[in-house]
Amino acid sequence: MEEAKSWVNGLFVGKEPWQIVVTTLGVVVVTRTGWNILSAEKNLYERTKATVFALAKRVPAVRRAIDEQVADVRSGMEASMIKVPEGWDVIEDLPAHPMSPAVIQEKLDALLALGGEEERRKCGKVSGTIYVGGTSYTELTALMASVLGKFVWSNPLHPGVFPGVRQMESEVCSMTARLFNGPNDACATITGGGTESIIMAIKAYRDRAAAQGITRPNIVMPRTAHPAFEKGCQFLGVTLRKVPENPTTLKADVRRMRAAIDRNTVCIVGSAPQYPHGAVDPIAELSEIAVAKGIGLHVDCCLGSFVVATMEKAGFAFDPFDFRLPGVTTISCDTHKFGLSPKGSSVLMYRTPELRRFQYSVFPDWPGGVYGTPAVAGSRPGMLVAATWAAMMYHGVEGYVENTKKMVTVTRQIAAGIEEIPGLKLCCPPDTTVVAWTSDVFDINRMTTELLDHRGWDLNVLQFPSAIHLCVTMAHTEPGVVDSFLKDLAECTAPLMADPDAPADGSAAMYGMSQSIPDRSIICEIVHAYIDTTYQTKRSVIE
Repeated sequence: MEEAKSWVNGLFVGKEPWQIVVTTLGVVVVTRTGWNILSAEKNLYERTKATVFALAKRVPAVRRAIDEQVADVRSGMEASMIKVPEGWDVIEDLPAHPMSPAVIQEKLDALLALGGEEERRKCGKVSGTIYVGGTSYTELTALMASVLGKFVWSNPLHPGVFPGVRQMESEVCSMTARLFNGPNDACATITGGGTESIIMAIKAYRDRAAAQGITRPNIVMPRTAHPAFEKGCQFLGVTLRKVPENPTTLKADVRRMRAAIDRNTVCIVGSAPQYPHGAVDPIAELSEIAVAKGIGLHVDCCLGSFVVATMEKAGFAFDPFDFRLPGVTTISCDTHKFGLSPKGSSVLMYRTPELRRFQYSVFPDWPGGVYGTPAVAGSRPGMLVAATWAAMMYHGVEGYVENTKKMVTVTRQIAAGIEEIPGLKLCCPPDTTVVAWTSDVFDINRMTTELLDHRGWDLNVLQFPSAIHLCVTMAHTEPGVVDSFLKDLAECTAPLMADPDAPADGSAAMYGMSQSIPDRSIICEIVHAYIDTTYQTKRSVIE
């Protein structure tokens, strides 16, 4: 120490005070800058690339070219999305006079017919989205319409006014937590959907961490986990660390996730299953990490819903993924998916009430009175709470188990059929009700032209790498749907195999192009245009 002190003092021999101060400040600034570069979540290459692209887009010619391309894409979006009934007068101003219920019903029927929802549902051509189907569809739909009507004006924000809704909400939370093998004090809340459930879980972990003195919290998750985690981290100022998945299994890479954890990590994430390929992450191994590190583990079962909760009861081998694992602290489950309740309804479960309390927002000093809410919304639709309760009563464990048997069986039949079609291959064996496939022979995006655009299948197009997936619902268990799908799939594949090197065109080319653009901010602009288009009453250019 003496030698070091002498060396430092020697550096400043003969220096004036201002020189010592400036030198000290310079060393601090350089050190801090270096630390920020080394500790940043995005590496230097990614930040440099983003800067270069941002500067390039300031060049007028480049900006014009991008704007023209986005405008072309938006025009195509308008043509495909904005549809009105024949003879429809677009309504942009509130009618001056009341409209009769009969006229309103007539207009509603015309708008409902635009999407052909009922016909597509009967044919089972929609991936996910409409989860009801089968022999109980008509009866369940009538029940839901009745329940919604009975509780249309109710609001859980006022439990004293609507005690029945409060009771149903508490029972839904209790039933769901127990279905996922929660301990005696496991608890839950109802949210408006999977995204809200995930955001609320992030808030709970963030606020608990703050109480423990962690001011720069981060969450570690596989790249395949739902974007709702990224949205929640954006909203709540939490750093998100996305880890590449195992390239062979497409499941979470446990080794990489463990390496990404540091002293500011408040939670890790696993999916059962993940959305793109339907693979269930190794939750048991993630649980071991969570216990060893003393951090939370959120299991996203929004897509798996009541299917994953009943897999074993339905006779399928399925590894533990829920509260039976000691490291699992929160689980999200969308009851509006395989719980078969109306949109939007989701349940966020907690291992302990103590952790759930960090989800709440409480404002004791408001002049309007003491105010507190469990989730994002204040007022909420009590009719959806009632409908979720009614759907769970209607099915019971036996009904959900029977549904799981049918849907998982159909999923595996489809997977087996895909493996028999030359040129196609599964991304991974389906763990539940999602089956994803690609091709090593031709550009799989080319399949979308015929299968989606011409034959009417509404499927999910994946990227990094390119693939397509189908989420099986009760609609796909109806007679003839599996055979019809595999027949169309084989017929669409044959011409692609005959000319495997042909380039993609039309919408297929757009899918491929979107993955090849290195500046992802351009894709963001296109998505902004897409969302803008969903709010347009009419096309910007009248044909």
